[in-house]
Amino acid sequence: MLAGTGLQPVRRGNAFGARLAPAGDAVTLPSVTVQGSATAALQQEGTASDGYRATTVSAAGALGGMELRNTPYSFSVVTRDLLQNVQAQSPDDVYRINPSTLTQTPQLSGWAPMVKIRGFNSYDRAEDGLRRSYGFATSLEDKERVEVLSGLSGFLYGAASPGGMVNYVNKRPTPDRLNSITVGNYGGSQYYVHGDFGGPVDDNGKVGYRVNLVRQNGDTAVDDQKIDRTLASLALDFNITDRFKLELGASYSDYKMQSPTAYWFVGEGVSRPKAPDSSKDWGQPWIRDETESRKWMARMTYEASDHLTLRVAHLREYQDRPVQYHTMNSIRPNGQYVQLRQKVGETKTESEAWQALADISFDTWQVGHKITLGYYGYMDKQWQNTYFPNTGYVGPYSLDSPTHVPEPAWPSDASKRTYYASRIRNDNFMIGDLVRFNDQWSALVGINRSTIKSMERDANGAPGQPDYDRGRNSPNASLMFSPTPWLTTYATYIEGLEQGGVAPDEAVNRLQVLPPMRSKQRELGIKAELGGLLVSGALFDIEKAYEYSNNANLYVQDGIQRHRGAEVSAVGKATDAWTIMGGVTLLTARVEGSANDGNAPINVPKVMAKLYSEYALPFAPGLSLTGGVYFVGQQYATASNNSRLPSYTTFDLGLRYATKVTGRPVTLRLNVNNVANRDYWLNSYYLGSPRSVALSAQMQF
Repeated sequence: MLAGTGLQPVRRGNAFGARLAPAGDAVTLPSVTVQGSATAALQQEGTASDGYRATTVSAAGALGGMELRNTPYSFSVVTRDLLQNVQAQSPDDVYRINPSTLTQTPQLSGWAPMVKIRGFNSYDRAEDGLRRSYGFATSLEDKERVEVLSGLSGFLYGAASPGGMVNYVNKRPTPDRLNSITVGNYGGSQYYVHGDFGGPVDDNGKVGYRVNLVRQNGDTAVDDQKIDRTLASLALDFNITDRFKLELGASYSDYKMQSPTAYWFVGEGVSRPKAPDSSKDWGQPWIRDETESRKWMARMTYEASDHLTLRVAHLREYQDRPVQYHTMNSIRPNGQYVQLRQKVGETKTESEAWQALADISFDTWQVGHKITLGYYGYMDKQWQNTYFPNTGYVGPYSLDSPTHVPEPAWPSDASKRTYYASRIRNDNFMIGDLVRFNDQWSALVGINRSTIKSMERDANGAPGQPDYDRGRNSPNASLMFSPTPWLTTYATYIEGLEQGGVAPDEAVNRLQVLPPMRSKQRELGIKAELGGLLVSGALFDIEKAYEYSNNANLYVQDGIQRHRGAEVSAVGKATDAWTIMGGVTLLTARVEGSANDGNAPINVPKVMAKLYSEYALPFAPGLSLTGGVYFVGQQYATASNNSRLPSYTTFDLGLRYATKVTGRPVTLRLNVNNVANRDYWLNSYYLGSPRSVALSAQMQF
């Protein structure tokens, strides 16, 4: 059947597939390009029936799409079906179940969401492979999948945290007509309706569309906390010729939050108490936050020949925050806390991301090459406000129950104004070569010249700190060995550049952005297709500059932070009826060469183990029992390591029933998160989430 195609049949676990035959066995065929095939394939993989197992990553940064098993990096993918079936409404729901991630700053805090990967904090994100900086109020209903790269990404994405990168992949037009309506409740009384519509516009499929509409309003599982949210997104595909495709996208989001999650901290010498009741409002009922976002994207792909593909893309987003209030709780002795309340005038962010890349493939002496070269980058501009009064720390109050007070009479804001406060730009020029020596051996080598330009200004236009304009080379060297078609091992060395951290609110140099930092990583990994499972493992060693608040309460860079660890994960079908997605991370993190030499960095658990599972009940076709268990080990809460946060374990349970009503697919979902309603410290700054019950009904027609 495969004769003359240049392919050979191969066995992968219990399944059969195809791979490229050696050059001497291949027969050259006329070029045939099926526009939209990559998008359609992405939409069809990682379904619930496949155990949520993805076979590709849509974007390994500048390299573009790659087969997951053959990437010399550690990737995990949360696909659309899994997002729907766990009823994920924010990145926190992804980080909770993903075996390689942990929420550091929750989206419901009102601050920029932050994730922890391999023990490092990261604001960094990408969208359809385009590098972004931090953002607010991310929605998931219009996302096809969430791809998490663990570890350094300097060669792939430019300046970024050494922990990793989270890539959000937007939904694209479908080859066939799609109409889906979901009504439900995300927990508490967060009722919502979500419409997802797509398909071809014309009979030839030259033009396709995808529309996602969301309306949500109601209380969360936390007292006084409320979300009022609107999302509208549109995606258009134009298959102009067999080789030229234009993709457009636009979205609008308005995210209002009442009583955001409170921020906590404990000073040196104060013992941290057990976690208070996380279902209570530890802020104030009148605290509120709003983020309005407008976004546009365009991408062009041109296959100039069988050996040359050109890729150009641009993304722009505006985020306005007309309302911002915050609360910060400082824990005091004797079971008490004091509280600061703050109001902030309107702020704005303008973000851009771009890329112009070429993929060139050729053979030299029967060695295959795929060279990717080009330019990519991003820029963020921020406008701050001169108006940011606060109450100072008021109290003390008892930790037995939160104390609520009326909103104070704030000073007049008649003289408030916004001002251009900061700009950061990252430019990258890269070249990489994916070399295939034979069926067993391949290599990925390349280098990225990454430059960070940053500036800060105060309300009078004076520099907040010296302007920064500096570049470094970020090399990558990977060697891959596949002794059998179902097994790949790899070794990777990669370097990266990272924007400096931002001083926390309680620091003397509050909100100061520190200088960029260089990081390095060595990694050994293995990926195996075992039956219906994809099993991955890695050993890694990462080092970067150490940032912390010193004895003078200044947030500084001093010394090296080094993380050595091992991780293993599995996703897919363990049996025909049993689906698993889980993993374990073991981590040893140490500070070298600073005042905290030998100590562990704060908020870095030594052990993290997670398992999400589903079981299709044999006596009830269409009915599945779902659930998960998530363990996070002890974390140090202070830089001096004199205080620890206890480990915690949470459990989820759920049911899903898939059937047909008048011939139309209908899915009913019930998910109970944190079934035991355990109170716990997520980290030294935030409480974990209380029990919540989500339910929904989806009909496709």
